[in-house]
Amino acid sequence: MLLKNGIVATLDPQRVESTDLRISGERIVEAGPSLAPAPGEEVLDLERGLVVPGLVNAHTHLYSALARGMPGPAPPPRSFVEILEKVWWRLDRALDEESVRLSGLFGAIEAARSGTTALFDHHASPSFIRGSLSTLRRAVEEVGLRSVLCYETTDRNGLEGRDAGIAENGAFLADTPTGLARGMVGAHASFTLSDSSLDRLAEAVRAADSRLHIHAAEDRADVDDSVRRCGTGVVERLRRHGLLGRGTLLVHGVHLSESEIGDAQAGGAWVVHCPRSNMNNGVGHAPTRAFWRAALGTDGLDEDMLAEARAAFLKMRDSGRPDALEAAFGLLVGGHRLAGDVFGLPLGTLDTGAPADLVVLDYRPPTPLAAQNLAGHLLFGLDRSHVRSTMVAGRFVLRDRRVTTMDEAAVLARARAAAERLWARMRSL
Repeated sequence: MLLKNGIVATLDPQRVESTDLRISGERIVEAGPSLAPAPGEEVLDLERGLVVPGLVNAHTHLYSALARGMPGPAPPPRSFVEILEKVWWRLDRALDEESVRLSGLFGAIEAARSGTTALFDHHASPSFIRGSLSTLRRAVEEVGLRSVLCYETTDRNGLEGRDAGIAENGAFLADTPTGLARGMVGAHASFTLSDSSLDRLAEAVRAADSRLHIHAAEDRADVDDSVRRCGTGVVERLRRHGLLGRGTLLVHGVHLSESEIGDAQAGGAWVVHCPRSNMNNGVGHAPTRAFWRAALGTDGLDEDMLAEARAAFLKMRDSGRPDALEAAFGLLVGGHRLAGDVFGLPLGTLDTGAPADLVVLDYRPPTPLAAQNLAGHLLFGLDRSHVRSTMVAGRFVLRDRRVTTMDEAAVLARARAAAERLWARMRSL
């Protein structure tokens, strides 16, 4: 396929140019102006549409897809821990194989419609553990996206549930990678894990030569628990158990100190910032000035990284950061670097040889668009309504605003019916 007449923008380094892209298999095999079609090659005129690399959601919970519009508990939760106990820990216990699959399908469709091509998912379904990650992988791959999956290990469902979670991580890692999927070892948060559980997780990480994906200091309760258990903060507790290695994903980090964040990043860990979730749960604002090896996640609110980047920018501006625009843009770039590291691919670039993971946007800027002001256009001018087409590994999963890989209407109808059954099961818990 030859994509012609597009405005191609790369984020790292920032570059905007009129360029044609030739796609063969999963890769961009040629990039340049006025490329001539090859015999038998499909030519697609992008009509001056803006082309950007596919976006990366570095932390999501696909299982929350069927919670949208769900009735809230009464009385309303008064703390973050109560939010977990009254909402999310009831939801995950009510999930079954059908609802996990449909959550994965809908979440991936929403991602494609948002220009998000890679999802780092943190999954939990205590009533359906064995095989849950393979179910999610098949759903996301059916839509056509990349995924990095893990199961949320925790003590809150007893030792049997903990061991099943660790086993599911191990089994999935033994089955992957595939072309579009990778695995990690998942853990809920330090405050729901004993010392022996952290040791078991470290063994699982070493056995699979993998990485840990964990919520870290999202709420003050996580820090207080770590101090109570071992007299130190969350980062040091993870370090003592051999869990703070290269590629560790520390999600949220709201109540980590700047020195903790700096030390973790210097050791190769990544910090994932989820500003909209932090605001929704009222847990506070992360010390973003310390972020340099960092990416953006949505924490399952949706799969819209343009909205997340704008929220990150506005929150940082509200806190007084003069460099908020550059910092928020840098978090989008961080997602590409993280995903590229995990997949071993130059994700985030649209140069010759790069994977053909890209988004075509119907964007007609009212002002000049250049490398120098690309961040301003992305954060002030663009939202997911501009997404026309999304390509992953050389295949359009969304083309001219239509999902190409499945019957979207049928998925939505099944999801609505499954959501009603899921909510009924929650009420019975």
